[in-house]
Amino acid sequence: MDADDSNNAAHAAGSDARLSRLDDAALGHILSFLPAVEAARAATLSRRWRHVFAAMHTLSFRESDRPFSMGYRWFELCSYCDPGDPDRVRPPRLVSGVGAALLGRHRGGPHAAAALRVLRVAFDEYGFKGGDEARNAVDGWLSYAAAYRAGGNLEIDLRLDGGEPICKRAYSLLLPPGLDGGGEQEQERCRRRGLHRRIYRIYIAPKSLFSCAALRSLRLAGCGLDLPSTIALPSLETLHLTRITEGSRTTGGGATAVQRLVSACPRLADLTLEACGGGGNLTVLSVPGTARLRRLALRCCHDLAAVNVGDSSELRAFEYRGGVPKPTFLTMHGSARKISFCTIDLCDQGPAGTPELISNLLHFIRLFAGVERVHLTSARLGCGIGRGAFSFPALRKLELTGMLPEDDDTASITAVTRILERTPSLETLSLFFLPDPYPVVDTTGSYMTVDDEEAIHAAHELRYDQHVALTVPDVDIPCLRERMREINFVHYQGAMAQRMLAKFLLRNAPVVDEVWCEFARGPLSIQTKLMGEIKGWVLNKSAKMMFC
Repeated sequence: MDADDSNNAAHAAGSDARLSRLDDAALGHILSFLPAVEAARAATLSRRWRHVFAAMHTLSFRESDRPFSMGYRWFELCSYCDPGDPDRVRPPRLVSGVGAALLGRHRGGPHAAAALRVLRVAFDEYGFKGGDEARNAVDGWLSYAAAYRAGGNLEIDLRLDGGEPICKRAYSLLLPPGLDGGGEQEQERCRRRGLHRRIYRIYIAPKSLFSCAALRSLRLAGCGLDLPSTIALPSLETLHLTRITEGSRTTGGGATAVQRLVSACPRLADLTLEACGGGGNLTVLSVPGTARLRRLALRCCHDLAAVNVGDSSELRAFEYRGGVPKPTFLTMHGSARKISFCTIDLCDQGPAGTPELISNLLHFIRLFAGVERVHLTSARLGCGIGRGAFSFPALRKLELTGMLPEDDDTASITAVTRILERTPSLETLSLFFLPDPYPVVDTTGSYMTVDDEEAIHAAHELRYDQHVALTVPDVDIPCLRERMREINFVHYQGAMAQRMLAKFLLRNAPVVDEVWCEFARGPLSIQTKLMGEIKGWVLNKSAKMMFC
């Protein structure tokens, strides 16, 4: 070993010694930021670290790999099934691991286990014949968290939904009439959902969970609700529900469990509902006025028809994902002036010229006219809002995500122009280009999407045609001429419509001082040509330009 290696080894040893001199509480706090499996390995470092695991206040567990069986009928092939008898299964390894970790916190002799602040478990394999043993184990984890909680501050995060996307609706442009498969596709989706429910076992959260006075944050995914007659959650501030079904362990249950739970949280400040209320179980949601919400997120609750917020005076952020809502969808009582961030994600077929859809969308976004940041996602970039009357006088950051087909060259410029004219304070504009649909054109010139992943990726590769004439208008838009400081392009592939829109923005933004562009995959030679083209369009030659 040379002198440099010796010095490095001595320095590392000195650092380890200084770290080991910290008390157990400090070391436990540091290890709490790691997954429990990684933190437990610290016990092998030395005798000093043997009992540090007991000092951790946060325990996080997650299965290392998604089960092969997830979402498929051949679930008997999963790692813990007995091929000889598919009805007899061994509990997944995660069950044993979590149980051993919880018991291991009390093997330190005089070293008392630290009070538990956070318990996070992502148990993907629960639903596939987990059996009574797995259910009893999950009950035990929740009981342990309640028994060894840290005063009035407990966070429980239990995800049993397999980590699948909350919504499988793909972004696609409107199909020609008669070619969308309509009823047959919807019937097939319903058939698959019914089959999945028969195969998948739902964990029903115990009633005792909803009478834990110390519970401050609760996240449940892929669970069922079995609410007691009286719910007592006086400290709950954050509630996050994903794919929640409503029922009990013995009976069918009611249809208002989510509503009852929301109404029973007087201190609720952060509410997120994702893919809840399937089958029409949740069509109306009312947030009581005693709950001073600061954040509300509604994602893919497609049966939800009306939301009533009793007091929106403290609301700072609103997120929505779903179809274009009707004018009666959202009612907010009190002033909504503090809302500074709004995300609207239209995951179904966005408006493509339909007056009713555009009118409904404009009515919806006018509710957030005073926000400073907006992120709008739809199948078609801008989703047609430029054709309506609206105004965002305080908007400073705007993010638009969507597709920009080749035939949208002038239409996209017109739409963006109208949007910029209604955002006089805009300083940052970000455009996220979704992969174009693989086009199949019928006699009307409408697009349809082919369900072929490779074809979609092929359509999203870089392209460059140096012979195309890119003629864009010179306009006088106040925010573009005087206030626009930053313009970002993400997944820029160099299609004609994208190039024309980029040129239009950069040639009319003399004060922009930062341009950022992320290219789609493709050869370096095309990236170089597109990069040089963008640099030539930027009027402020001292602007900071970044490409990747």
